[in-house]
Amino acid sequence: MATLTFTVGEALDILRANGLLPDVIKDVRPGKDGLRIAISGGIEIAVRLESCRDGVLRLSYSSGSWAFALADKAGLVEAKIDEAIRPHPFLRRDGKSLELDLNGALQARVKGLRVGDFQLLGDSIRIDLQ
Repeated sequence: MATLTFTVGEALDILRANGLLPDVIKDVRPGKDGLRIAISGGIEIAVRLESCRDGVLRLSYSSGSWAFALADKAGLVEAKIDEAIRPHPFLRRDGKSLELDLNGALQARVKGLRVGDFQLLGDSIRIDLQ
């Protein structure tokens, strides 16, 4: 049907304008293997695209931060992620991965469009619609 291409910054602007970005996310920029996300508390997290199937993105996350490692051992990372994504029904945590239901989020706002594929390409994001 169509292909949409955005820079990471443009995609963030769209997500923020539609209230689809959790408040704890302060900055997102392209990284070596995916995205680098700065969250509240000054912690940076690496996010890597694992897969996109039927419009559902599966993203893995990790961090080299000692604060992240300490919080993770105490079970605080999962609790904080769960708290941050609770208001966003299209997001869910599965172990050390996040699942983002693009089609669910899209259908809530624009009927008739479905995501077929999603790719991170350096500083750009490509979305193929069906």
